[in-house]
Amino acid sequence: MIGAGLLLLAALGMFGAVAGAARASAPQANCFWIGPFDRDQLDNPDVNVAYPDFGAGYWAARFNLPAGARMVLEGRYPHARYVSLNAYRGGNPTDTLPDVEIEPRRGGTNPFRAGARRDLGRKLRQWKVRVLDRPAPQRSSRRRANTLYAESSGGVQELMYRVYVPDRGRGSKAGGGLPKPTVVLADGTRLSRRQACDAVNDPDRTLPSLTVPVPVYEGLVNTPGADFETAPAFSPLRWEAFFNFRYALSVYQVGTPSEPEREDLDHSQVGGQYSNGDARYVVGPINRAYGEILVLRGKMPTFPHTRGGESRMSEGDVRYWSLCQNESPVTTSVVSCLYDEQVPLDRGRRFTVVVGTAADRPPKARRRCGVAWLRWGHYVDPLGRRGGGTLLMRNIRADPAFAGAIQNVDEPGAERALMGRYLPRGEYMASSDFAAPGCAGPA
Repeated sequence: MIGAGLLLLAALGMFGAVAGAARASAPQANCFWIGPFDRDQLDNPDVNVAYPDFGAGYWAARFNLPAGARMVLEGRYPHARYVSLNAYRGGNPTDTLPDVEIEPRRGGTNPFRAGARRDLGRKLRQWKVRVLDRPAPQRSSRRRANTLYAESSGGVQELMYRVYVPDRGRGSKAGGGLPKPTVVLADGTRLSRRQACDAVNDPDRTLPSLTVPVPVYEGLVNTPGADFETAPAFSPLRWEAFFNFRYALSVYQVGTPSEPEREDLDHSQVGGQYSNGDARYVVGPINRAYGEILVLRGKMPTFPHTRGGESRMSEGDVRYWSLCQNESPVTTSVVSCLYDEQVPLDRGRRFTVVVGTAADRPPKARRRCGVAWLRWGHYVDPLGRRGGGTLLMRNIRADPAFAGAIQNVDEPGAERALMGRYLPRGEYMASSDFAAPGCAGPA
């Protein structure tokens, strides 16, 4: 007889065999970059995949470097909060080059370093990065400066370029444009623009859509002992750190007789779903069966304020914080997001976020009452279940001295003990029972 845990493992194995069979079709930004994957594209179900963030714009590339060749990307630091280049294999990040580690061209300035000027002109914002088809060095001391290691897998190399929180009025590229590729062949021949694209672009320029097939999802929801109507959500809200996608799917075992078998699953920190190597995540399944709204209360880390075009880059506990409400692993689509500067705080940096549908929004769930509103949406999953969702909270580039960072969670179950007040507590309730912290009278 096969136990529930083994059934789950079989389902995960099936997922691994079929993931990527579907492809996400995105706009073509130019001959090299695919995108953008951003808020303006989220009505496109072929683009709204891999749990994107409203606060960011994403561009991707799929290519094959000829033997002995290398690529050079030339770009400009945008007017934004955060930028990075990531290399991927199978949706897992294999190397990350964050903005602060990209040296500027001679005479220029990196505006992302603490205290640096953020308002410098175009000529002072230029950089150049090499892309090599080799694995990243195990020790940082062996890394070459301004180098991204993008080892090919099956002949394909994948990159992603991210721009978070463009300064107001700057657009999704934040005034920096997209990095331009030059291919240097083994004999020294340099190819640029269309010639470079023709020499390296993979025939399939779309990205794998790493979603869970419906039969696998049905098996996860029907894990023996799980509540079909609400799985994998609980009341009160339960958060789990994201280590890898397979382990994350095992959340459907929580509260069932097979939950102890999760201890045998690999929870190594490899990421997945084209996650950002600079970010760490906690995930919380939610369900409206427990209440009309979900009220989240927690403490916000400090972060740099940049949206208003501040002249200098400041420091913080994290570079960026966000909270997003998403659908299911069948779609991996986002419904709504809030990032740090959009969340009102009290003097102790405490916040209140209300998650709900427009019809259930309490009158005082408004910014002027000290409350942030996060739209729940009306998702109906492939099994006909209504009211489910998936909260995802991000920390990007946490200060090593910040004890409450998600980055410090290296074992399942340690989230609350390590993060403390920085891990929000969630309470379901009726909309009529909500009391806003900042509005004593009518809203």
